[in-house]
Amino acid sequence: MSETFRIGELHGVGAERNLGTRQKVIASLTLTIGFVVLVTKIFSIGFLSPVYRHPDQEDWILIFALSLIIMLVYALVRSAGRVAAAEAEWQNVQRALQESRARLETIVQNLPVGVAVAEASGRRIVLSNQSFQHLWRFPDAALGSVADDQRYVGYHSDGRSYEAKDWPLARALEHGNIVLDEEMWIKRGDGTRGCISANAVPIRDNHGRITAAVVTLTDITDRKSADAERDRLTRSLLKAQEAERLRIARELHDELGQDLTALSLGLKSMELEPALKEKKLQTRLSEMRAIVEHMSVEVHGTASSLRPTSLTDLGLREALNCLVASWAERLDICADAHLEALDGQLSDEGQLVVYRVVQEALTNVAKHSGAKSVSVTAQWADGVVRVAIEDDGRGFDPNPDRRRKTNCLGLSGMRERLALVGGYLSVETAPGQGTTVYAALPSSPSIHV
Repeated sequence: MSETFRIGELHGVGAERNLGTRQKVIASLTLTIGFVVLVTKIFSIGFLSPVYRHPDQEDWILIFALSLIIMLVYALVRSAGRVAAAEAEWQNVQRALQESRARLETIVQNLPVGVAVAEASGRRIVLSNQSFQHLWRFPDAALGSVADDQRYVGYHSDGRSYEAKDWPLARALEHGNIVLDEEMWIKRGDGTRGCISANAVPIRDNHGRITAAVVTLTDITDRKSADAERDRLTRSLLKAQEAERLRIARELHDELGQDLTALSLGLKSMELEPALKEKKLQTRLSEMRAIVEHMSVEVHGTASSLRPTSLTDLGLREALNCLVASWAERLDICADAHLEALDGQLSDEGQLVVYRVVQEALTNVAKHSGAKSVSVTAQWADGVVRVAIEDDGRGFDPNPDRRRKTNCLGLSGMRERLALVGGYLSVETAPGQGTTVYAALPSSPSIHV
């Protein structure tokens, strides 16, 4: 804590009480001494005088005064006792208050959020914890004023700067506003930017006057960054879905559309020539059957691209083995797969992501690498599955700017798929030296969108 908050006032009152007690004790001693002197004087006049005499009026007045003094001394002694008892009680209260304050300071210091207190008189921050100071990261320990300190720089979500009167703590002090979960961007003392959630409330005395205000600040920079990344991934996912729909629409139009047109024309020609010879009829029927078979293959391929049935029927390992074998046969290249580590390690979401990443990597091999061989391997360790797709093709320049200009490798799509399940992608390649794509993801991924 930076300064003592109102405890000094309590020490001042205690000092005044100690001084009053000492004054009463001195007065009691003085009166007691006076009483002894008077008694001695009377005794010397009445009993030590050489001539005995009866008490006259002056003597009775002196006796009355002496009795009054005795009562006053007794009253003062009792009053001094009560004051001493009150002083002891006050010290106990003060000690308990100090212990309570120490506990409060310990609690505030260990809170995970930044806490600061500002007084209404002077409008200065008089109390703060380490989390508050760490959040602002000022090089010195001075806390400054609520209104005038230019080091505190904040921005609204729309980019407008916070004026002195706009700060939650200033509004709580000035107008008694209660501020809840107000998000703002700040510029820290080290030059970095952060996002905080602020709460502020006024502190009032017994008459309802605002004497101070408390503000709590929670650093939500990481959460805002995660939200921004989630939004970006969501947009990328929607974009990928639209691209996939466009690809399917084109395949349906280009492949199935042509086949359906040919089939329609063949059936129409048969209608126009009802007296076709048997041999010619068999030829026409064979042609149309071939078209239907081709359509069936195309439909099966399109359905597999949407959701590979082999993944559900056979499992990830066998589905990838079939995928690698079919690509090797289609491209007429050597291919091998070592995927024993994939047995029962991944959730359904993880299996689909791995399948799509391997499928995209093999598509890149077919389109861009000119490879003679390809290898797909998998390893599992420490709860993480790692899949590597390696080819001996021509490779490419790994420079991000140049790769962005080509925009043909689909690496961003792989990264986004893996990021959705908490995984990541890395690539090792160089021109003329082949390419290796590494995909890693936890064995029990959690979806982030």
